[in-house]
Amino acid sequence: MRKIVILCIASVLLMSCVGIDSKVTIKDDGSGTLLLNYRVSQLVADLGTTSSEKGVVPLPLAKTDFERSLQATQGKVRLTKFERTENEKDISIRVELSFDSLDALAQIDAFHDAELKLSADGARHTFSQLIAHAPAQPVTEDSLRMIDAFFDGYDLTFVIEAPQPIKDFTLGSLSADKRVLTYTTSIKEVVRTKSDLVLSAGW
Repeated sequence: MRKIVILCIASVLLMSCVGIDSKVTIKDDGSGTLLLNYRVSQLVADLGTTSSEKGVVPLPLAKTDFERSLQATQGKVRLTKFERTENEKDISIRVELSFDSLDALAQIDAFHDAELKLSADGARHTFSQLIAHAPAQPVTEDSLRMIDAFFDGYDLTFVIEAPQPIKDFTLGSLSADKRVLTYTTSIKEVVRTKSDLVLSAGW
């Protein structure tokens, strides 16, 4: 049963094994902040934590783990807030990171699979983030039912705040001033995707 659950969780991308709110704010010079609120089931947090197994939760669950992951950036990404609370069902983490560039943020192990990118072509800038890969193989109905049971209520929200009005985007909806793009989905929807989910915004 344990192996089946791990395989089900492995069928979705890094952000998909938790409930998460993510907000990236980008300034004109490419620096910015990342605010993360994520909620991890105690059951999921306990999976794959023996000495012979790798944990299935890709985001750090302790402040020391986060600080350790930032060392490779040589101060280009800084932890400005870390709060952790938990109950019998979930571990909840609130984190704020300040970054000098999106490239520096993308170098952190926990964000490698998100493929964070900020490109420029003249005056035009484009941000992109991989939300989830389409499963390499179809997920069975039994696996889908198991995932639905384990992750009921675990939603995923991604917010991009740009320094200028956003002119085009792939997913979500814009605020009235067109500077904030919000995309919300659920783990149930992500595991059923037929193609890669990529959130992008151009301004």
